[in-house]
Amino acid sequence: MVAAPAVVAAGASGALAQAPKTPTVVRVGVLNSLSEIIIFVAMEKGYFKEEGLDIKLERFSNTADMVAPLSSGQIDVASGAPTLGLFNGALRGLPLKLVADKGRNSKGHGFNAIVVRKDLVESGKVKSAADLKGLKIATASLHSPMEQQLEIALQKVGLTNKDVEIQNLGFPDMITALDNKAIDGALMIEPFVAIAAKRGVGARFMGVDDIAPDFQIAGVIYGPDFVAKHPDAAKRWMVAYVRGIRDYLAAVGNKAGKDELIAVLKKYASGTTDASVLENAAFPGFDPDGYLNLKTIEASIDWFTARGLLRGKPKLTDLADYQYLNYALERLGRREPAQKVQ
Repeated sequence: MVAAPAVVAAGASGALAQAPKTPTVVRVGVLNSLSEIIIFVAMEKGYFKEEGLDIKLERFSNTADMVAPLSSGQIDVASGAPTLGLFNGALRGLPLKLVADKGRNSKGHGFNAIVVRKDLVESGKVKSAADLKGLKIATASLHSPMEQQLEIALQKVGLTNKDVEIQNLGFPDMITALDNKAIDGALMIEPFVAIAAKRGVGARFMGVDDIAPDFQIAGVIYGPDFVAKHPDAAKRWMVAYVRGIRDYLAAVGNKAGKDELIAVLKKYASGTTDASVLENAAFPGFDPDGYLNLKTIEASIDWFTARGLLRGKPKLTDLADYQYLNYALERLGRREPAQKVQ
């Protein structure tokens, strides 16, 4: 894998800090998602081991199932999307904060996309977002960022989500529904977008990198027990993670690098690892310093609030914390100006 050049911030901490002799076990909740690739890259490159950390992967089917074990200390690190559940949790004082980028729809990295039935596209019935009016469009959950992304696309042509028939289906079920024509389209994530294309049932219609560039997919979340009992490990974990981001970004833009990323996924992921699918999938984008796109998170808060789904407006300082990321960037050097949660 092509590695990003090593950068050490002058006057920060110089050489890598001495790792503890006895590794600290860190239990990390992961999904069957391409957005876990950074953790897998950092494991494959040995970055966590270099920081004195022993990573134990705990697999989950969705981020909602991670909340209880993360809150109770059964796992230490997880991922969370900017969802209604996360925002309501912040309003209730739930001590779970986003600490780093876990994937975004940056240009050329349309990890989320509107997929339309292939026959509708080939026949010319659906040529633009305006043609989605009256069609059955599936999303994975009600009142989600995916519904927000769909509405952003529709609003560009003077429509809203009320102009389509929204159905809720799991991603694998969306493939089946496209095949039997039970739905006309869906807001999907990779690798399901690529799976639909390979099976000839759906075509990538609009990527979220075009609909809402840099829309934040998810973020890394630290559990309260982890930061309270192992604050040094929390800092070291972030160093390894940012190194993984930079190696990933250096690799994903070229075929040889992407082939190596696919090999890493085949080794560590338990979901779809078919190389013929992954070769055509849009891999997620990441900020090279690991920062979150707080503007799109604020936009999601506003979207939920406008629909009466939030009883208050959570502060970004209750949702995000950059102290661990800042430690990592002092060690590794910054690629961009420092950012703050305000």
